[in-house]
Amino acid sequence: MRISVRIAMTAAASLLAAHGASAQVGVGASLTPYAGYLFTGNWYDGPIGTSIETSNSPVVGAQASIPLTKGISLTGTLGYADGDLRIGLPLLGGVNVGSVKTWLYDAAVEVGGLGGRASGLAPFVAGGIGGMSNDIRSAAFTTRATNIAYTAAIGVDVGLSPGFGVRLQAKDWIGQFDSRDAVGFRAKGNTAHNWAVTAGAKISF
Repeated sequence: MRISVRIAMTAAASLLAAHGASAQVGVGASLTPYAGYLFTGNWYDGPIGTSIETSNSPVVGAQASIPLTKGISLTGTLGYADGDLRIGLPLLGGVNVGSVKTWLYDAAVEVGGLGGRASGLAPFVAGGIGGMSNDIRSAAFTTRATNIAYTAAIGVDVGLSPGFGVRLQAKDWIGQFDSRDAVGFRAKGNTAHNWAVTAGAKISF
């Protein structure tokens, strides 16, 4: 948890420090509220087809971006999803045993995008580091687990008018569930891919 807090604080400090750079290059910062769907990977795979996972669920959030130079930006993202805790069982498919509220956050370097253009199509790619915090509730217990996540994203910006456009993005949150943080002991789990497929309104300033 302390590591993730440091990451978030470092990301915020970096975004503020880069604000001066945006004025020099003449390309404004942007804010993109978004919504979409989160496709989650299994936390653990057990014998004969058993697993522990969270259900796929809607995701909402926002992404802030500050340009470092033309075509390269520093971004910070915060997302939230609310799904079910599932035990996968062979033949039965799985049963819900609780709920999981997930916070996703990262700081990343993005290459591409609209830059200072008011219209057109502009693809982009990004990579960064952040974390995933899972608030877990079941009939038996309530706990929280936080793990580091590496991120990779690909998408396209659609400029519609000066200062406004649409951002379509697929972002992979790659991390391993931290059982020590949740229950006090270490159990090796999967390195899971968690894909957030989103669409948002990109507002530039």
